[in-house]
Amino acid sequence: MSETYMPLSQINTYVFCPRRFYYESVEGHQIINAHVEEGKIKHEHVHTEVKNRRKGDKIISHRQYLASDTLGVSGYTDLVEEKNGVPYPVEFKKAGMGNWLNDQVQLCLQGMLLEEKTGVSIPHGYIFYIGSKRRRKVPFDAELRETTRRYLNEARALLASRKIPKPVHDNRCNGCSMRPVCLPDEVAYLHELDERPKRIKPALGIENVLYVDEPGCAIKKTGERILVAKENEIIRDIPLIHLGQVVISGNVNLTTPAMQTLLHEGIPVVFLSAYGRYHGALTPQVSRNSLLRRAQHRVADNAEKCLALSKAFVHGKIWNMRTMLQRRKWRAEKGAEDALAALLASIKAMHRMQKRIPRATELTQLLGIEGNASAEYFGSFAFMLKSEMGFGFERRSRRPPADATNALLSFAYSLLTADVMAAIQIVGMDPYIGFFHQMKYGKPCLALDLMEEFRPIIADSVVITLINTRQITPADFEQSHGGWYLKSSARKKFYAAYETRKNETLTHPVFKYKLSFRRALELQARLLAKYLTDEIDAYTPLTVR
Repeated sequence: MSETYMPLSQINTYVFCPRRFYYESVEGHQIINAHVEEGKIKHEHVHTEVKNRRKGDKIISHRQYLASDTLGVSGYTDLVEEKNGVPYPVEFKKAGMGNWLNDQVQLCLQGMLLEEKTGVSIPHGYIFYIGSKRRRKVPFDAELRETTRRYLNEARALLASRKIPKPVHDNRCNGCSMRPVCLPDEVAYLHELDERPKRIKPALGIENVLYVDEPGCAIKKTGERILVAKENEIIRDIPLIHLGQVVISGNVNLTTPAMQTLLHEGIPVVFLSAYGRYHGALTPQVSRNSLLRRAQHRVADNAEKCLALSKAFVHGKIWNMRTMLQRRKWRAEKGAEDALAALLASIKAMHRMQKRIPRATELTQLLGIEGNASAEYFGSFAFMLKSEMGFGFERRSRRPPADATNALLSFAYSLLTADVMAAIQIVGMDPYIGFFHQMKYGKPCLALDLMEEFRPIIADSVVITLINTRQITPADFEQSHGGWYLKSSARKKFYAAYETRKNETLTHPVFKYKLSFRRALELQARLLAKYLTDEIDAYTPLTVR
């Protein structure tokens, strides 16, 4: 007797694509796209009709549950037609007429389950194609039965081995909902099996963010909508379907029904202090991928692989910091020759440090390289700010921020940490187990690792833009507890600029297609996961020119 039943539909998936079967059955991914949603809608009428009815000389039965201890398979039929005491399974498919082996195997398996249940030999079944409103007769001959048993055994072997199959990388990938997780084109290219991918459609990530930081506000739920209210006045009314993340700053009330709904819908809630410091997040059960987390822990215990990943993170950060400085060296003001000379010296020093990365043999050496490069970068950071804006900057200070510029940087890094945490958890990794940053209780080490390459090109870029375009001025700050903090009245400008930056596009340095910074966060997290599970040989950081 089988201890666990394999779902009927998953056998169809295995025959169609073993790699997709692995993602769904082993790693627990369930990705909904337009094709999947369309199929569900078209099946609804099949599953909602009465269970038994007579139609001429046939008895029609909808949604029968079948299970076999012998085969170890269970599931529901779409429809069973019984004629002269013989039941014939009918499987509904959304596509037009076709000759698909995966559908035939699923139908044959239904027939074998019905035979075991009824003791009646079933010679054939039917596949009804909703798109063309036609059906095909499928004989359950010896060859199809043997093929069905073979695929069933292969699927069980894959479940036992938990070894991910290689991408099929063919027309089956077109329209596949698992493509953003599988990345077949990207994996094939990295293994030098194909030309560069021409486009990317990562899984739905953090698309629309609701920021709530006005003291006394309450976040409530009504129907399929989230409301932001204050003193019985509705300030925001957002459909759940349009919401990807909620960021709460300061004294804002989140009701229990709203909290439960957001978690159920997979929408993370990030908590910041009134001054913008990251406190933590309510994280939905996005992934059940314990295999990936085990691989992550194994790599974290492997000094050689930790060093390799750390080199990639540090390389990406220093490269992007240099790029930020190089973009502005042509904008030197007259009479600022000394400042320009200092800037050029910093760029050269960072370049020398970058060359030292491959020769590092220990994490402590990399920490020194990264620290010295960051000191050079922030030593020239003021050069990127227009002097007439009234924002000074001498060095990076955190707790508390010593000036307005540092306050903006800290706020930007808090938001970036939350976004990287969300990307990591969507992919299924543990944000607290890192490779470069030293593990410490409550420290999201992996998030800090992965965000290194994004700090200059997202967070710092937002701060520089806000200052140089006068969207935020020194009057937008207040001093408290020995530090500088952005007033709540100016935060909406900051949120808008931050979201605008994430929606801007860049060209990926490896795949050469365009994607938004928002999508890049998720893509890099997925590439890191594929390195951890040995699908690709190296992790390449995101760098810009």
